[in-house]
Amino acid sequence: MAEIELQERIWTALAAHPVYMVSLLANGDIKTRPMSGQIDRDHHRLLFVSHRHTGIIGAALRSPSVSIAISHEARNFYAAVSCSASEVPSRDKLREIWTPMANAWFPNGPDDPDATILALTPVTAEIWDGPSSSVLVAFKLATAKILGRTPDLGVNATIDMR
Repeated sequence: MAEIELQERIWTALAAHPVYMVSLLANGDIKTRPMSGQIDRDHHRLLFVSHRHTGIIGAALRSPSVSIAISHEARNFYAAVSCSASEVPSRDKLREIWTPMANAWFPNGPDDPDATILALTPVTAEIWDGPSSSVLVAFKLATAKILGRTPDLGVNATIDMR
């Protein structure tokens, strides 16, 4: 599968599941949390409404890399996307991406001084993309066993996302 096709698989998976497990290095420990994001394909990034005071902005900016995990078990598709982090200090952009869910954390709306945007820009991704049919997987495993070969269970590749 060509790299551009794999990149599109990543973006499609990100669009299909807008809550991501985001991991970063903070105070020497790996911290992971679920975060609801929005895709900004025009700028090749994911945007997250976040609190300034929680420390995720500072931790993400200090972390050498931030990772997003994607798991689409029904399609046997998994990916770990390494991203660079930045803050988007635009109230206009904040209003543009504002959702009713954000109101739960920011009752003053997008003008809340504690509300900001964390932008994650994909740099690389490791993908595991296999057949989604359990019958096909069983067949490939059995065939490989009979032939004494390693089973071909799909693609495992690291790609450039830039």
